[in-house]
Amino acid sequence: MNRQQRRTLKKYVGKNATVDLAEKISQFGKLPEQCNICQETFDKEDRNMLQSWSVVVKQEVVRLFCPECLKKAKEVIDNAKNSED
Repeated sequence: MNRQQRRTLKKYVGKNATVDLAEKISQFGKLPEQCNICQETFDKEDRNMLQSWSVVVKQEVVRLFCPECLKKAKEVIDNAKNSED
């Protein structure tokens, strides 16, 4: 990205957005190599895995979840909401 492109980006998006993007890109290196729940391995070069797996970042902690574990978690949350009603 050259200087003119960076200036244009800052003009339209704002200075803080470029800093936030840089921080998120740097956190990609902290990405785990397996699901945090079931320990299934994650291949960073597999396009299907990249599109289907979910990454959750809270503060400085990066968590990775496979689609099956994420589906189970959503079901548990939905059941908890239904039981409250």
